[in-house]
Amino acid sequence: MAGTGQAGSGRRAAAAGMLAFAVLMMAGGCARAAETVERESAPRSTSPSPSAAMRVVQPETLTGIPESASRRLREQAQQNTDNLKQFLDGEATSEVGSVYALRDSSPTYLLSAVSGKVTDPKSSLDKSFADLPKLAGVKPTRPGPMGGEARCGSGETEGVPVTVCMWADNDTIGMVAVLGMPGVSPSLFVRVRSQVQRAVA
Repeated sequence: MAGTGQAGSGRRAAAAGMLAFAVLMMAGGCARAAETVERESAPRSTSPSPSAAMRVVQPETLTGIPESASRRLREQAQQNTDNLKQFLDGEATSEVGSVYALRDSSPTYLLSAVSGKVTDPKSSLDKSFADLPKLAGVKPTRPGPMGGEARCGSGETEGVPVTVCMWADNDTIGMVAVLGMPGVSPSLFVRVRSQVQRAVA
């Protein structure tokens, strides 16, 4: 039984590494035009952004799941955070880059977000998803009370389902990549975002 558990853990770790690599493709600047993003008929995800300035914070747990101690995945999440800064006009005012996972079960969350001046939220998401070619069914999702644009897409790596959701508004841009979950419900996405994004006091 121990051997089976170790094999399962190894497979999850390998898949997580592949997921992180796929997410990183976003920032490397794959030169595909934003027009290649799949456009499906769905309700628009845009809603007015709150009037208060926003920041991002790092929650102790994400949907009740604790932070992972995996140094490799945490570094990967931080790299994704650094990549998101390309969409800011100026310096980031706050940032988050972390991983949340239980030791022996799915899902695993790679969370990355930054705050600052996002000049074009829609274009930022267009480019981001255009640079993630292995995701399918990219479509708008409900952004929640914080407004802005939000989209999700799903894929698979080594037989493990992967879902990537992103949001962007005038003050923040962020993403959560979920390993081990074939889709993310709008309510779960809004819950994740609400644990990360806060109004500036």
